[in-house]
Amino acid sequence: MEQNVARVISKNVDRYNLEDIKTNEMFFAILKGNVKSNKRNILVGDTVAYEKISDVYVITKILERKNSLIRPAVANIDNLIITLSIKDPVIDYNLLDKELILCFASKIEPIICINKIDLKDETNKAEIEYIKSVYGKICNNILFTSAKDDIQTDKLCKLLKGKISAFSGNSGVGKSSLISKLSSNDNLEIGDIAKKTKKGRHTTKSVTLYKIAKDTYIVDTPGFSSYEIYNIEACDLKKYYPEFHNNDCDFDDCNHINEGSNVCAIKRDIDKNIIDRARYTRYVSFYNKLKAEEMYKYK
Repeated sequence: MEQNVARVISKNVDRYNLEDIKTNEMFFAILKGNVKSNKRNILVGDTVAYEKISDVYVITKILERKNSLIRPAVANIDNLIITLSIKDPVIDYNLLDKELILCFASKIEPIICINKIDLKDETNKAEIEYIKSVYGKICNNILFTSAKDDIQTDKLCKLLKGKISAFSGNSGVGKSSLISKLSSNDNLEIGDIAKKTKKGRHTTKSVTLYKIAKDTYIVDTPGFSSYEIYNIEACDLKKYYPEFHNNDCDFDDCNHINEGSNVCAIKRDIDKNIIDRARYTRYVSFYNKLKAEEMYKYK
């Protein structure tokens, strides 16, 4: 007998809002006892098997996940749209690099979205070229968008089609304006921008999938905006830097931190401007923080 399969759209304590994968029917369900007792939390984005017992829908099994995150608590993300703005606020490269690490560690496709491109002028031409030259080597999709002038929003929409995508970014970068352009649903209660103060006002209270087209969902949550690296050991951090992969270091366990350029190929590539020095400096900072946390943890 073929099992019924649904996607978790939202949850409230032990009550889950599901959408049937085939019929798109929406309904609420509860957990069957054996699912509840296995101590594996159901996350928004999960696909689950369910059955109807009397008049009650019951989740019987959590199906295999593509990925899952703790902060924010969400599963099966296909894309992360890392939203930055060319002005007001300025680009946060620390957050950008952290979220790229998250993507590469969790098998999520990163889409770097530089928004408010209508505000570009002579002062940020160099920054645009920097993003293209440095991040163009490690990210398949970099978009320069304007929700206001509808620039490249159609391309962004095509990249999201048939996927579950999450938007990230600091307050004021224009996530809400972009989402509004992508969605035909005018009632989405997603992060809002308080124009008078130029500060973001996030109205999302919990993780929820929003359907913007057939088989196309977005999740907007504060968890990505304050993202910190977790569940990664310092010695593994280098794995999530694509520009480090084709190295010829003398030692297989080289972390590209304390080793000299005579043995570390990454250090030599930095000296030759093959690898960006500023991005490497941020890598060192992340590595040292993870290392310090590990030392404190195992004291």
